[in-house]
Amino acid sequence: MDARIKAVTFDEEAHRYFYNGKELHGVTGAIGKLMGKSFPDTDVVKLAKIYGSDVHKEVENYYNSNSKILSSDGSKWVVEYLEQFKLKHFVNKIECEVMVSDFEGTASKIDVVVRTDVGAYIFDIKTTSHFDRAYCSLQLSVYKKLYEQCYEDNIIGMFVLGTKSRRTFRIIEQEAGKVQKILEMNKND
Repeated sequence: MDARIKAVTFDEEAHRYFYNGKELHGVTGAIGKLMGKSFPDTDVVKLAKIYGSDVHKEVENYYNSNSKILSSDGSKWVVEYLEQFKLKHFVNKIECEVMVSDFEGTASKIDVVVRTDVGAYIFDIKTTSHFDRAYCSLQLSVYKKLYEQCYEDNIIGMFVLGTKSRRTFRIIEQEAGKVQKILEMNKND
């Protein structure tokens, strides 16, 4: 593991990342800019963000803090899926909100990392009703590159867990050039 990852901090309230006093940028902001995606500041969007945050926090607490409180249907479905996955893949450990960074311009947290003896799987939890394959493929491809650099472990599978559709979407890695473009955007931001 790259020991520098322990020095990357996250201000959850402001949703900002820092490394040695320098602000780093999240993956999703750069992807949104590249793909022309933005979310209007409406009550519907705000409520959706709150629900999404609640689902993520419940799953994180379940695996990272051993809390067994799952009050939303979304978090219950995610944990049920991951527990079934664990039985089929000889899992050593499931961790949530795993920090990754290039230490130059980008830092983000991967929703779920499932570690096995042969490599790791990464999962992103989406609570929206629409699955955007292009966006998710780029997001998880950047996570894969950063994770492999930070933790010296191979990613052997990438998935999106869609809580609304209760579907799992397998993600195919994007070309290195697209991934590098996101990292370069954050360095220059």
